[in-house]
Amino acid sequence: MFPTKQRSFLLRRAVVLLHIATLTAFGQHLTSARGSALGAFTALSNDIASIDWNPAGLVSIRDWDLTASSYAAFRRDVPLKGISLYSVGSAKRFLDVHVIAGSYTPGMELEFVTPRTYELIGGGPQIGYEKKITYRELYSLGYGYQVTPTVTLGVSTRYREQLITATQFLDDSLGFERAVNYAGSAWNIDIGLKWKPNSEWTFGVVAKNLFRLTESELPEGVLSYGLRNVKTLRVGAAYQASPTTTVALDFDTQAKGGFGSEWMLGERWALRQGVLFGDKSSQFVAGLSGGVGFTYGPARLNLSYVHFLKPRTQTTVQEFLDRGVLDLGYNAFTPSQITLSANISLGRTREVWAKIEYVQILSEVYPSSYQALANRPLGKAKVKNISSKPIFAKVSFFVDQYMDSPTETPQAEYIEPNAEKEIPLYAIFNDALKFVPSMVLRAAEVFVKASPAEDYDDKSQTRLIIRGRNDWDGDALTLRYFVTPEDPDIMRFTRTVMSQNKDTIAVVAKQLEKFRTARLLFNEFASRLTYVNDPKASKDRVQFPSETVALRGGDCDDMTVCYSSLLSSVGINTAFVDIVPPQRLDDAHIFVLFDTEVPASQASLIGENPKRYVIRKNERGEETVWIPVETTAITEGFQKAWEVGAKEYFDSVEVGLGIVRGWVRLVDVMPR
Repeated sequence: MFPTKQRSFLLRRAVVLLHIATLTAFGQHLTSARGSALGAFTALSNDIASIDWNPAGLVSIRDWDLTASSYAAFRRDVPLKGISLYSVGSAKRFLDVHVIAGSYTPGMELEFVTPRTYELIGGGPQIGYEKKITYRELYSLGYGYQVTPTVTLGVSTRYREQLITATQFLDDSLGFERAVNYAGSAWNIDIGLKWKPNSEWTFGVVAKNLFRLTESELPEGVLSYGLRNVKTLRVGAAYQASPTTTVALDFDTQAKGGFGSEWMLGERWALRQGVLFGDKSSQFVAGLSGGVGFTYGPARLNLSYVHFLKPRTQTTVQEFLDRGVLDLGYNAFTPSQITLSANISLGRTREVWAKIEYVQILSEVYPSSYQALANRPLGKAKVKNISSKPIFAKVSFFVDQYMDSPTETPQAEYIEPNAEKEIPLYAIFNDALKFVPSMVLRAAEVFVKASPAEDYDDKSQTRLIIRGRNDWDGDALTLRYFVTPEDPDIMRFTRTVMSQNKDTIAVVAKQLEKFRTARLLFNEFASRLTYVNDPKASKDRVQFPSETVALRGGDCDDMTVCYSSLLSSVGINTAFVDIVPPQRLDDAHIFVLFDTEVPASQASLIGENPKRYVIRKNERGEETVWIPVETTAITEGFQKAWEVGAKEYFDSVEVGLGIVRGWVRLVDVMPR
């Protein structure tokens, strides 16, 4: 045994010889063989490999998706070790706009084995031992969200571990030793976005290592072996030049990127090629890539080969760290390699023929006039034929709670291959819409169906504004939908008045029966209600007739609607006179015309003054006498209301030529 001082001296002089480090596993960045072949996949990512490339691409997964990939790496100084499993993963779409994914990547592991020697005190034999430094990212998770039909967001996290196994000698002379393990781990988080403004262009952006959630750090003595966590921004763009040709470009803040193209050969085969550039080497072009893809039903096979122009040889761990490696899978030491990946889609995996490019809602929904939407388009959807043959497409529209089932377009629209067409949307709402108290914003779903399968080809979501039951858009055409002659309160009112005045009506000439009934209803109506002037002259809210009767008052629109309902309930046809004076929009006004059914040839039965009535055709095409009534003069009785209404009509229509010039409109309120 040597003295203590000599032992300490020899221990400090222990020689640590660093030999060639062997890289026993080759990680790769291009988990997708399609992405490997293209070299630019940020804007095109559409499978589980999106976790690494751009998590926003996960939204392209339709239902269940399973994947596995293998690779073989090539170095000039290392024999080919065969095919190794790189990754396996799965993804699931749920609630239509969400996708979650996870993958296990045993191929994303780099292990450096550093042979060393230790000299025992006293000149004994040298003891050989190894230090192992391992970097790996075995697990990753991803989430994608469909924000709009053209925008998707995604986030992914990769669990990175840094493991060091060293040898510690417990006895300087006998060589007793033990293994010491050090570990550091963290979750590296990426955030991505994809935007497809039209059918040709797609853009993508991903922030790599944007956040880092540390679980444990390497201790101070081995901290120098830790990989740097550098934030990188990568952007990509893809252009579909034709149904069979797509080109893509990627570039990042580390001055690296790629350019590639893809050609479709029929419906099943695809050829791809790419160029990788910016490898911090003397040459700008770092590598070339190529590959082939095959699709059969729900299964997809992709094969790629990436060849780096600068020879890749083994390296020491120190060289690996000194080079500033930012990514385990794709760096200056990544070797040329072949990648084979296989995907299979489960669930909704059938061929899709049509795709919704966008949805546009043209108007808000007013409960008072919702029935008209069954025949009048509510909006439109642009549909693209993404198949290789002509299709007939139908679009359906649905709002939960307010529709019993989706409303489909009346007829299918013919669309040529790769062509687009705007298809109108219709909606048949249920009675629940009539009870919406105030404006609400609801999610609406749009479906397109073109293929023979029972399910839809594509689905999109939009937002629909539903106004309150009393809201009105200011159009006289829709004001008539507030007229409710069959309302029990209205029918009770008119039946009571008719019963109380049946003797008076009975003695009137048959030709004047409608006229006399209208007068009686107006006067009884006037005795119970009060006109309330609207200080804002607004055209945004109208009371239903039963509400006006119950409240015993209303403004111009309320009175007009209520009186028209009373007349319609006893079989008297009415029309609205809608006046919108030019340059005086604040003076816009509506009043009522009712049909006396007195033939024009007997107009003298109504009065000798032709300015007091209007001759126009009724619903049967017969010319009859119509009486204008201004309901704002309700407190002054029928005679005054008739007089005021007649003057307004004469001044606006006869003198002002309002109908000819388009600022006066007559809107018939058809009996219900």
